[in-house]
Amino acid sequence: MWIVMAAKFWREIIIGFLAVFLITALAVLNHKSGQLKAADQKCFEQIQKIERTQVLALAKAQDKVNKASADYEKLRSEQRTEVETITRTVQKIVERPVYFNRCIDDDGVQQINSLIEAGNTS
Repeated sequence: MWIVMAAKFWREIIIGFLAVFLITALAVLNHKSGQLKAADQKCFEQIQKIERTQVLALAKAQDKVNKASADYEKLRSEQRTEVETITRTVQKIVERPVYFNRCIDDDGVQQINSLIEAGNTS
């Protein structure tokens, strides 16, 4: 009988120990889970900050590219207008009847001189 009582006593002690161990393990798991969530949130915030920085840098670079493209198109348009104007003027001059021994009349010389001056100023 005494052995049966001792066995029940030890069984109760083991059950109590296992209950305390289970409660302690759950508390530690809950605490570590909270720490893991906090670390995950901090990491997510850092990733978002880096993404925002990269998006802003990309937007600035795109603005520079757009500005360069607009400047190029403006310059190209101005040059196209200049070439078109000169070509039309030269065609008018060439189509005029010239009855001199010279190939270019006074208007043609004036156009050539203006082109030479424009080339020296650039």
